Amino acid sequence: MTEHTRRTVLKAAGATTIAAVAAGCLGGDDDNGDDNGDDTYEIDPGTDIVVDGYNSHWEGVEPSAIDGVENPTLVLEEGEDYTIEWVNADNMAHDLQIWDDGGDVVDELATDEVAAEGDSASLDFTASSEMAAYVCSLHSGSQYADLVVE
Repeated sequence: MTEHTRRTVLKAAGATTIAAVAAGCLGGDDDNGDDNGDDTYEIDPGTDIVVDGYNSHWEGVEPSAIDGVENPTLVLEEGEDYTIEWVNADNMAHDLQIWDDGGDVVDELATDEVAAEGDSASLDFTASSEMAAYVCSLHSGSQYADLVVE
């Protein structure tokens, strides 16, 4: 290999390494501040959970671990009480329903539709193993996030 070719290969390898690091392809800490090292967030019993409702996603607000996270997966303790509040963030009609894995509402846990930006609705509930997701029934293709009850 000539000196010129070797230098060109080294430059290309360096550029590839920089691009891979910038893209996050070499691993690293991807826990987003949660307790599990993935995109799930363990929520302590009694915690008030707050999410903003956009037609494209739910966005975490409280607790601080989910702040800014789109469609955060919430890990709850079975038999424990929680409150989830959602705030209309885009002036479109939304609701929040808790679904089982078949897409049915669990124990009538559903808010009324709220259409005005800044208005909110909330649900108080006891976590049960049949709960699988919190969903806006009007935008279920994008405003859908998992619930894990352990």
